[in-house]
Amino acid sequence: MIREAILFGGVLYILITIAQIIDRPSVWSEGIIVAIILAIATAYYLIHDEHRLHISEIAALWAAVLLFVVYGLLKFGGIL
Repeated sequence: MIREAILFGGVLYILITIAQIIDRPSVWSEGIIVAIILAIATAYYLIHDEHRLHISEIAALWAAVLLFVVYGLLKFGGIL
């Protein structure tokens, strides 16, 4: 049931992104990139190999943490 909920949420966010592209054509390039990333992230939950899925989730989690740290350092350093 959790996989179905995640898939539904991913599809919903992709549809919202498409609606944003239609509403604001000036952001089409960013919208397409976001929609592709969302589609790839959502498709990962179709993987039936639990170990590979777990490794992917851990990699995504640490990437998010490290990007947040980099953002904080850039903000603190006055670059952003």
